[in-house]
Amino acid sequence: MKSRSAHHRLQSGVTLVELLIVIVITSVLAAIAIPSYRRMVVSSKVSTMVSDLHSSLLLARSEALKRSVSIGICKTTNPSDTTPTCNSAEDTLGWATGWMIYVDTNGNKSRDTNDAIVQVFGPYLNSASEGSITSDAANETVTFGITGQTFVKTQFVINAPSAYSSETRAVCLSIGGRAKVEQANACP
Repeated sequence: MKSRSAHHRLQSGVTLVELLIVIVITSVLAAIAIPSYRRMVVSSKVSTMVSDLHSSLLLARSEALKRSVSIGICKTTNPSDTTPTCNSAEDTLGWATGWMIYVDTNGNKSRDTNDAIVQVFGPYLNSASEGSITSDAANETVTFGITGQTFVKTQFVINAPSAYSSETRAVCLSIGGRAKVEQANACP
């Protein structure tokens, strides 16, 4: 027969005090980690939008040069539709609702029903609290001519949520059609 002290040594478990200490330590670590994680998520989302917009502008310019035809890129609020449409109406998300690249066969700087769609992007954000992409493009459309030039300087600002404004970036499009990424509002 085992003695009472030997039986006590075989039991395992945690006391209430040990459990409370673990909970407090976990809470402190979570309080430190969650804001950093949120900043990382916002930074990643902004980087994705910047990268996609920048590469879209490069693609549109490249397609204009390759096809020797005007190529347009416009904001769309229905990128998931089978036939998305350009939308120049103001909304709080701006270009974050999505955009598309299309062949502007007649050079009228707007997408007609017979203009082929090259590629569609988006949607990126669901609400204005997540940020936005604003543009100073007239009618929310940018057109690259057959020489790859736009003839209009344009700035796209990818806005992060207000608490993370340091993550805001800009994609600058020069008259010559070259696109580059800059800090917010730093387009020359």
